[in-house]
Amino acid sequence: MDVAGFIEDTNRAPTPDVLFDRFQGMIGSMGFTRSLFAGGSTDPIFRKRYGIETPTPIILNRYPDHWTSHYLSNNYIAIDPVFSRVRSQWDPVVWDGVGSGKLSRQETRMMNEASESGLRNGISLPLLGPDGDSFVLSIASDYGGRLGMTAHLPYIRVMAAQFLFVFTDLWRAKHKTETAIPQLTRRERECLQWAGQGKSAWEIGIILHISEATVRFHLSNAFTKLGAQNRINAVVRAVRWGIISL
Repeated sequence: MDVAGFIEDTNRAPTPDVLFDRFQGMIGSMGFTRSLFAGGSTDPIFRKRYGIETPTPIILNRYPDHWTSHYLSNNYIAIDPVFSRVRSQWDPVVWDGVGSGKLSRQETRMMNEASESGLRNGISLPLLGPDGDSFVLSIASDYGGRLGMTAHLPYIRVMAAQFLFVFTDLWRAKHKTETAIPQLTRRERECLQWAGQGKSAWEIGIILHISEATVRFHLSNAFTKLGAQNRINAVVRAVRWGIISL
């Protein structure tokens, strides 16, 4: 399981749709053929913030079109036992566990219809984003077995966290671009440019004829302006905002 490669690859995703395609490609290697990313809230303000046009908080969707239409037209979000559980706990919800619990007749019908539509098995993960926004990332398979979920789950959780990080970063970068791009000094841009090429602070100092401490000072200032926690995050954001190029 090349999770490190997935992280590196998704860090370069230019749009949320490309990011979602790369996530789907990764989970596809585990036998999960479908995925859906949604908000954990049906609040109108949340929907407006993330450009959601449907009554349910779907943001990115690779579920079968016929199932999505059926789900929306029947307002299944009001009775969906998976959505209900994933909004009220921190742990991933394995669909098998929901199906084996006590469900109402309506819930049982909905789960059976989902299975008939090719969503026979899956996992839904609760995710917490910026500003306290909650999300749900679901992956599904048309295979009825367990797909080695216990073994896959630790990797899936890491990939889900990476997916959310990049998604929110792309989303916020888009809105920052529409308002104000952080302004870096020439030295801050130079230091970040070389950092993006894998140079250490010592090597950057040699290249720019400044001390290593000065390089660290400029990089620290750049991190603060970009709202980044580390070098990789800062470089990714600077590239997306057109401040540097690689």
